[in-house]
Amino acid sequence: MNEFLEYEESKKSFKSLNLDDFSVEDLDNYILELKNEIDRVNIEKVKKKKLISDAENMFK
Repeated sequence: MNEFLEYEESKKSFKSLNLDDFSVEDLDNYILELKNEIDRVNIEKVKKKKLISDAENMFK
């Protein structure tokens, strides 16, 4: 998936990382990766809301 993020399929969540051993550069990269993931999730939310809206309009 990504350099830092590990997805736990059984719990449908991301594993928490111990940040103690990360360098400042690693932390910056991790922040960037998280921001990219947030953007990806927001795009997916918009798509799903549009599908819901379209479905609701179809059955009115």
